[in-house]
Amino acid sequence: MSTDRNRVSSEKSSPRRLRLLPREHGATVIWFSSLLLAFGTLQDVPRIPGVVVFVAVSLLVLVLIGRLTSGSIAMARLERNRTLLPVLSGLLTLIVPLGSLVMVGQLLLRVLAVWLVFVTYCSSGVVYTRDSVRSVLKEAPPTWISFSLSAVIIVVEVVTLNTINWLSIAALAIVVPLIVHRLVVQSLIQRRESSRVERIRGVGFAQAGNLIAAAILLALVSRL
Repeated sequence: MSTDRNRVSSEKSSPRRLRLLPREHGATVIWFSSLLLAFGTLQDVPRIPGVVVFVAVSLLVLVLIGRLTSGSIAMARLERNRTLLPVLSGLLTLIVPLGSLVMVGQLLLRVLAVWLVFVTYCSSGVVYTRDSVRSVLKEAPPTWISFSLSAVIIVVEVVTLNTINWLSIAALAIVVPLIVHRLVVQSLIQRRESSRVERIRGVGFAQAGNLIAAAILLALVSRL
């Protein structure tokens, strides 16, 4: 009975806490990766006032997401929605074109192209990472459907953007962190000696490294 009372009281008090970072850590990783890509794709020296405004707006967005996802019920509903979570993840990457517009006052086509690829990369990453977590919970081998579809879409998108001269074909290098991520996650899921919590945490860290590596690669490609 005392345990139940403690749980109820903690659930009642938790929404009142000031939570600055999003409850969904993947959102923070996408935000940070987008911030890296926004600065990495700048073609000119940014204006100081623009940098200040951009950083302030970006931090405000992160705090707002943290407030919106502070409730466990709201977060549970969001995680169950197979469409809304990838869409919101994609919208979060709008930081990239916003940074270019605010800091240098223009949005080049190659920056736009890099952002479009990154949107796809992040949104599809949410889908196959979610499938990986389910594999851990079910103690089942990870499926290849969502991952393979993501890889195909990304390759087709890069080739299409290269055909219209918006993006260098070197952007295909983005499949490298994608494949490495898949191999790492597959190894983590099959590591039965580790607890489910440890494996799920490992999947999250792998996805974080994957997105950061993709952002760095795309930032380099945007200069070609």
